[in-house]
Amino acid sequence: MSSVAVRSARPALAALAAVAGVLVTVAGCSSSSSSSPAAGSSPSASTAGTAPASSGPTAEPTGALALPTASMTPLPAAAGQLTGTQLESVLLPQSAFPTGFATPSSGPVSSGASLTTTVATYNLRTVPCATFIEHLGTTGFGETAMAASSVGAAGQGYDQLVYQFVGATEANAFVSGIQALAGRCGSFKVSANGATGTFTLHAAAGPAVAGQPSVELTETGSLGTNKVSLDLLLCTSGVDVFGAGAAGANGTAAPTSVTKQAIIYQLMKRQAAAATLG
Repeated sequence: MSSVAVRSARPALAALAAVAGVLVTVAGCSSSSSSSPAAGSSPSASTAGTAPASSGPTAEPTGALALPTASMTPLPAAAGQLTGTQLESVLLPQSAFPTGFATPSSGPVSSGASLTTTVATYNLRTVPCATFIEHLGTTGFGETAMAASSVGAAGQGYDQLVYQFVGATEANAFVSGIQALAGRCGSFKVSANGATGTFTLHAAAGPAVAGQPSVELTETGSLGTNKVSLDLLLCTSGVDVFGAGAAGANGTAAPTSVTKQAIIYQLMKRQAAAATLG
């Protein structure tokens, strides 16, 4: 981890690769690298907190996310520098997601109340595949600020994240670096809870969001009999990289009632409003 104080738990996109059976969990990522949980660390089942354990969520999305992708008009490129705390206000609230999805009680991940120019802890050219998956959704990738959160229910989850960089060149390099990393992560091992499984990453061009191209990162694998799948869409706009993911565990398919494009589009709009206010 970087020296920036990171608030709260990793979102599901980082947790799923480590623990297939628990979504929207993983107890805190510390401000010190020496106390960060290892890839194979086991969170307590009680950290699932607000996520229901019974029947799945309803199919109807609520709030601003009930938005046809065809209505997405181009938006200005993201500009200006917001702190991680300010970026938390950009993240969509629980009420924007389908009924039955809930946020973890620990709240979002945030890089905190100040900007950073720390050199990336995780070099995308060399970082091990499992380490990348464990830390995607936290600090350490050379960003000036970031925020991320997740909602989950009954073996499914949605993730959202914003990584902010010093400039558009660095933001584009982050996504390009992830594409290249996926090319060398066609097969890698993940160990957790006494089980070891084989996972794979794949990157491909995704659907445009507000006129901006995107990259779709898919992760699949299993730990023992627990199957895991994650579909993460990344879209660069100016200095920011916006991400939205849908995840499934224990053989449950990733949710589709809300599109990842709609999540990112709303993040872009909220970022523009926050940057203006900031």
